[in-house]
Amino acid sequence: MKFKYKTLLVFNTLFIIFTHAQQLKNGNFTEKIDGININYTIKGNGPIMLVGHPNSGKTGYELTLQPLEKQFTLVYYDSRGTGKSDAPTKVEDYSLEKSVVEIEELRKKLNADKIWFFAHSDQSGIAMLYSLKYPNHVEGMILTGTSLVTSPEDVYNRRKESENKRIKESEWFSQVVKDWDYMYTNKTEKAPDGRDLSEAPLKWWCYDEESSQKVIPIMKEISKAGRRKPVNGQMPQTEKMLEYYYNQQKKFSQIKTKTLILNGKADTNNLPEFAEQLHKTLSNSKLVFIEKAGHFPWVENASQSFSEIEKWLKEVNFR
Repeated sequence: MKFKYKTLLVFNTLFIIFTHAQQLKNGNFTEKIDGININYTIKGNGPIMLVGHPNSGKTGYELTLQPLEKQFTLVYYDSRGTGKSDAPTKVEDYSLEKSVVEIEELRKKLNADKIWFFAHSDQSGIAMLYSLKYPNHVEGMILTGTSLVTSPEDVYNRRKESENKRIKESEWFSQVVKDWDYMYTNKTEKAPDGRDLSEAPLKWWCYDEESSQKVIPIMKEISKAGRRKPVNGQMPQTEKMLEYYYNQQKKFSQIKTKTLILNGKADTNNLPEFAEQLHKTLSNSKLVFIEKAGHFPWVENASQSFSEIEKWLKEVNFR
């Protein structure tokens, strides 16, 4: 009898290991997540790290995060309505709450007890919301292009103040703002001198011309793959989402997950003082500013960004 039970125990253990390995086999997959077909790609080896974005999906990260695949099993996923994933049937299902549900259901599909996040911009907020709700399932977070947000009423004023500050610091950025304003006011992508202005809105997020030329090709690939799709001609109301997030943000001091905040020093949307506020709120966080980078530090200044990530992983005794 003992031999029988030992044999069953070994078989069950091997079955669990085999099943887990099958789920994390490198490749492209589509699963029904929260009733929606979600597409994701698995690359690399090591602990599971989720990467995606509610508006732009996974393509941009697949193209730029290969260094992390040496240490993590990266699960790049197209959030609902982006890339190869289906859109929800109701526009209300583009909510932040549903984004958290999406991650939790994906975690279960991957048979992962704990996950890591590489989260950029809006996805950083979703990663923190997830950590707030499911603290026992998050091992660590790398957040980038983020900060504490201001109240919904003050969003425009803060952005304008940040823009004015950078205008004083950078002649290049000052011209980008003028180009974007001219483009918007005159509803044209051509400057009076014939220059193409179509890239001005994207350059606004970058450090300088050189760094913007690293970002622009990636953004073109994201557009080809497909950004968030409308539902019956509608897109979610950003005002409601911002209000919800602003209220949830008041609880972020409860998050104890080890966190690296990696921000470009010239991120116009997340100036250093606002990133500092987030760092002080997250008790188990480290804040690093990347030189010569805006909103996309790991693309604009890859060498410093991945060096800082490597340093932090050693500090938190990764593996």
